Amino acid sequence: ERPARERGGRNNERRERGHGGRERERFGRGRRDEQTGRRSRPVAESYAYSEELAEQMPAAQFLKQILEKMGIHATLAAVETDGGLRIRMETDTDGLLIGRRGETLDAIQQLTNYAVNSGRDKRLRIHVDAENYRAKREQSLESLAHKVAGKVLKYRRSVTLEPMNAYERHVIHAALQD
Repeated sequence: ERPARERGGRNNERRERGHGGRERERFGRGRRDEQTGRRSRPVAESYAYSEELAEQMPAAQFLKQILEKMGIHATLAAVETDGGLRIRMETDTDGLLIGRRGETLDAIQQLTNYAVNSGRDKRLRIHVDAENYRAKREQSLESLAHKVAGKVLKYRRSVTLEPMNAYERHVIHAALQD
């Protein structure tokens, strides 16, 4: 009898169509590479950041205050996206802002979200980035997912990954669905 992977079946059908029959391309998961068959995402997303917009936004003003209290001088640039705001920080000490595996950056983003959204009816999603760390981390997580998946298939043993936040787990699962 053929292995389940070759037989087809419900799970393979779902994998081909995407969850719920929707096309995955619609959700911005990148284009499929012709040679490898994997989907790829660009490392740098192209947004038109503006320092003038950052000066007007309460989120950027809050971030500026946090950075001043940390003793860090940074230039902030922002762009409005549908459903949120993206803020990019540029400084000489980017490593200090990012922290170990992005933990400091995540904490700064969470504090900014709490400060801006307290007392609001409609939530404004704020993404904070430094040195294009988020896109680079996403790319490294995708490659980790494919590397670990190869090991699991080769050695037929489960592999435990490092602790991750919800978004990083989402990136891993999305990469393995392809």
